[in-house]
Amino acid sequence: MLITWLTYFSTYFGRLNFSASLSEMSSGGGFPKAELGAVAASFFLSYGFSQIFSGILGDRFSPRLLVLAGMACSAIANGVFPFCINTGSMTVVWFLNGLAQAFIWAPMSRYIADRTSGAQYIRIVLLLSTTGPAGMFCAYGVCAILLRSYGWQSCFWMAFIVLLAAALIWLCGTMAIDRYAARNGIIEKETDGEKVQDKKRKGSFWGLTKASGFLWIAVSVCLHGLLKDGLNTWIPTYLAEVFAITPSFSLTLTMILPISNLSGVYLANRLNLRFRNEVKTAAIFFLCAFIAIIGMMFVGSSTLAGVVLLFAVVTSAMTAVNTIFISVLPVHFRQFGVISTVSGMLNATTY
Repeated sequence: MLITWLTYFSTYFGRLNFSASLSEMSSGGGFPKAELGAVAASFFLSYGFSQIFSGILGDRFSPRLLVLAGMACSAIANGVFPFCINTGSMTVVWFLNGLAQAFIWAPMSRYIADRTSGAQYIRIVLLLSTTGPAGMFCAYGVCAILLRSYGWQSCFWMAFIVLLAAALIWLCGTMAIDRYAARNGIIEKETDGEKVQDKKRKGSFWGLTKASGFLWIAVSVCLHGLLKDGLNTWIPTYLAEVFAITPSFSLTLTMILPISNLSGVYLANRLNLRFRNEVKTAAIFFLCAFIAIIGMMFVGSSTLAGVVLLFAVVTSAMTAVNTIFISVLPVHFRQFGVISTVSGMLNATTY
């Protein structure tokens, strides 16, 4: 459990560092803001589209090796990024970073499912949901310190080191886990991945999605992604420009959000235990976000504290929705052997 948490936690250093550096790259680096926005969009486009293939491959090949490849390639992309001399080359590298990071979550969800029971799986993925707020807090905090002293390039070199170390931890840790699991009959040897797949109930994936209402859920997942990742990308820049504060101070303020977002993970779990219905639980958090957005229309740029508070409500609510739909919901498809595919499809819809 600790291995998976540390691995996914590290990925946020390799994606949120761009958001954290965006304001400094625009003001201090001289890169046009609109072009930097296109660089950010390239990551979301690549990450989202590739999730489809990541999910499908995660149900058919070794999830352990897919995660390792994604981590290693993301580390390389972050290490190369500071050497990009224009936004065109940045777009290519950040697009490839999105492609690499797409091969982490969905295969990881299958890796966990194959080695745990249903209740254990839920507990682990709920704990993994805390990697988002924790990763955002640490990535923004470290980047705020680095920006103050070393410039925006250091944020990407830092991510290179963190991701490479996490990839090594994943490799060594999962090798030990799989040896233990194979000895105790929890899994078959990894080379027999197809045998494990054959033991699960078969069914048409599209038939399953139609019967389960998956397509309707996908619409809600798309809307939550617009809010969650759109806000997380642009909040530091928005605060710096609207309230005329320094990029490092805006990052420091933004660190309040992941702390509040942890409450979204906790509340999502508590409400879902009460309702036993992921859709109803998510609907409540969408309502909370809607009310906060209406409040933001009235607050505007009049008060920094008020805007940060309303941002916190929206991002916490969307963290809760993300927990319910991306982490918890796919477990219902476990018995059909498509848990990675469903996770990938939902993540693709998010981005």
